[in-house]
Amino acid sequence: MTDRTYTARWRSYLNTAGSGLQSRETREAVADYLTLEGTVGSYFAERAYAELIEEGVYRGVARLFNCPREAVAMSDSATRAWHSGVAALTLTARDIVWTTPYEWAGNLLLLKNLQRSAGFTIQEIPLTPCGDVDVDWCGRHISDRVALISVTHMPSCTGAVTPLGPFSQLVRDRRTLLAVDACQSAGNVPIDLTATPVDLLTANGKKSLLAPRGTGFAVMSPRFRASADPVSVDVHTHAFAPGGGGIRRLTDSARRFELGEKSVPAFVGFDTALRQALHNDWDRTAALSRHLRVRAGRIPGLRVHAPGTHHTGILCVTHERLTPERLWHTLCRAGVACWLIDGAHTPNHLLRAGIPQAVRLAVGPRTTREEIDYAIGVLEETGGRGATVPAMGRQEREYSA
Repeated sequence: MTDRTYTARWRSYLNTAGSGLQSRETREAVADYLTLEGTVGSYFAERAYAELIEEGVYRGVARLFNCPREAVAMSDSATRAWHSGVAALTLTARDIVWTTPYEWAGNLLLLKNLQRSAGFTIQEIPLTPCGDVDVDWCGRHISDRVALISVTHMPSCTGAVTPLGPFSQLVRDRRTLLAVDACQSAGNVPIDLTATPVDLLTANGKKSLLAPRGTGFAVMSPRFRASADPVSVDVHTHAFAPGGGGIRRLTDSARRFELGEKSVPAFVGFDTALRQALHNDWDRTAALSRHLRVRAGRIPGLRVHAPGTHHTGILCVTHERLTPERLWHTLCRAGVACWLIDGAHTPNHLLRAGIPQAVRLAVGPRTTREEIDYAIGVLEETGGRGATVPAMGRQEREYSA
């Protein structure tokens, strides 16, 4: 793809699974902060925004996910939040860690690195014939040796949503901790951590929460915080004891897993985006996702990869005659923002299924039915004309709010 293929004037934006489009209010909040920072310097600007940075953004996560503020830790990405939490656990050769075939490669890489030093066993939970994570198998095989269950709430390559309730019930009254990667589901589906408690939930702001890049967070249960010891600590949450007698905590909240430095402008925008996300219409997103999946499934030659029984947000497609890269080029040139995904990023699902690449279409909180219908029209025309759809012309429109 050449630079000329990229455009700010998409007819259809279906790349929220990569990065959502920020609202005008979010962009203005970031710009206002940067203007102040350019005038008084970053330290004084941060001080002027202290309530928002120290309380407001934590309040926003707590309200959206119905959890206590002390359970929230900020990070610069979902991956770093997940790594910081899981690497803080003390796992031994006796322990078993369960993952699913939908696990993000970055999480698997960390587990493999930790396994080399700690010696624990990594075991994969099987899928049912229809593609759901097999909760019944978990119920039959759970034991006190299972120290951690890692569940990807919604994979980056498919909109298959794994219900969290059965896993929350499964680990109740056990030593087993439940870690949930909600990178793609946060902002796309409702998550209530009081009704469905988990021990570690991580996500970022840049996708369906429509916040700036460089924002992420973790929500940690009391028992997770009690059993985990962060690998890296910083001076805003830890200090040397008087007389050099060791390190003492300045807080028992999840903030002790943070580092002090953060992109303040990004988190100013994150605060605005979190408040707006409280008004997300979950049913509307689900209905648009169904509309996309059903219409795409009717296109001759287009292969829709949608395992599982619960879907929303993401659709992964390939074409029987066109390479994924050519299909992606064609869609982008016709004004459909989507993404070419690498099967190696979900190796135990896409690569195992023989799909090294695919095109990902992703619905988000701002997606309209007209955008989906336009994208479907391009896909239909692409299949019929052998990928000769022209670039956007007179009907292009700009996203501005």
